[in-house]
Amino acid sequence: MRTIPFPFRYKKALLNKTKNTTIRVSKEVGKYKKGRIYVTESYAGRNWGVKIKINDVVSTKLGDLKDFGIPKQSINAILKQKGISLKSKADLIRFEII
Repeated sequence: MRTIPFPFRYKKALLNKTKNTTIRVSKEVGKYKKGRIYVTESYAGRNWGVKIKINDVVSTKLGDLKDFGIPKQSINAILKQKGISLKSKADLIRFEII
C-alpha cells in the first residue's frame, strides 16, 4: 500500500483523528493524488497503521497558502525548516482518516 510520511509530533493527532490537512513542499509536490488511500508513517519509516483518503489537493505557491486559511505562523515555520521562498510550489492536501 502507498505511504505518506508525517513528522513524529503529528502521530497523536492522526491517531485521535483531529488532523485533516497537510502541506507538502519540495520533492513531495505532486506526489500524492486525490481519491487515493495511503497509510501514514513517520519520516523515519515507522508505520503508524492509520489510513487516510485524500479528498482534495490544491497546488499553489507557499505564499498563497494564507488565502486557504493557513496561519502565517505555519507558513513561516515551513520557510524556516525547508529553507525555501514564498514563491516555492506547495500542495495543500485535505484528507479524511478512514
